[in-house]
Amino acid sequence: MKNKLAILLGLLAFVAHDASAAATVRIIHDADKPQAAYAARRLTNALRERGYQATDQRVGYDHLISLAVHRERLPAEAFTIVPEGKVITIYGGDDRGLIYGALALAEALRHGRSLGQIEPTEQRPHLEFRGIKYNLPWETYRPSSALDQHYGTARDLKYWEAFLDMMVENRFNAISLWNLHPYTFMVRPKNFPEASPWSEKEQAEWQRLYREIFRMAKERALDTYIVHWSIFVSRELAQAHDVARVNFYPHYYVPGDTSEIVRRYLRESVKQVLEEYPDLDGIGISHGEGMAEMTPLERQQWMDDVLIAGMLDANRPVKLIHRVPFSSGTSSAPGVSKNVEEVTRAAMEKLEDRFDGPIWVEMKFN
Repeated sequence: MKNKLAILLGLLAFVAHDASAAATVRIIHDADKPQAAYAARRLTNALRERGYQATDQRVGYDHLISLAVHRERLPAEAFTIVPEGKVITIYGGDDRGLIYGALALAEALRHGRSLGQIEPTEQRPHLEFRGIKYNLPWETYRPSSALDQHYGTARDLKYWEAFLDMMVENRFNAISLWNLHPYTFMVRPKNFPEASPWSEKEQAEWQRLYREIFRMAKERALDTYIVHWSIFVSRELAQAHDVARVNFYPHYYVPGDTSEIVRRYLRESVKQVLEEYPDLDGIGISHGEGMAEMTPLERQQWMDDVLIAGMLDANRPVKLIHRVPFSSGTSSAPGVSKNVEEVTRAAMEKLEDRFDGPIWVEMKFN
């Protein structure tokens, strides 16, 4: 009897799978929008895994899935799934919400549900910023073999494709890439080409890596930031102009170099990066580790005069992460004070609405 029951269950499972294998599914989406195309691609992959066949036929399909943004019905990042017979409509409050809705349906399919078993649902996030802080393994926060060993992996675009897929699947919406001095990896500074350590070929390889990371993140509706510690330059810039003599990798916890040549180099580098990387959303500022011997007010004034000014010089929207200063004295040692908090608050309020969206405040607490 047990054997007969097992055979019967097996036949039923086969019949159910065979029914989905014969079913054709048409997906309607805005193909010229990268985020909608990504959502449709992820959903198509899930359908094929379950035995469905994707079709471009406008009539004669077994199921139709409609993907669209509906900002009047839903807030940003929210989505709704509306099944109506053989038609399933997925609305997102924006491109990000549309991707989340497509992924939610794909997850339901992978958990064993058929298209005919999909139930209505509506979801929206509880937290507005859901990010990952990613310390890059080149010109790292601290020199370490534990980070160096990931150098090759982090230059592999297949790795980044999988990592960014993981982020959107888990509903993260922002990634910040951190190292001491990102600019010479990303551009050859127009007025300071001597700052670059790379050949033309090497520079092109680095630029392709960063551009593809930002492009894939944009396709997945992820916000991207570069964040670095200050004040650091390249070794080549320091040696060429006899400035910032220890403000380059692998040094840290060093005095701040406030010379005008360093100020101009960094301000122009910020602007050039934002102009040459349109898929990069923003930049984060961090008051350390190379600002020893400067008071908190002097550090904030330097940020305003250099990094903030460079961002505002770029003729396009920029998002900002403002890291709360973690030193209240003139060293790099941790410490807080009312005065530092007041300086930081005043600096951000002075910016008013000159940045794209809210200024995100990051606090170091470990």
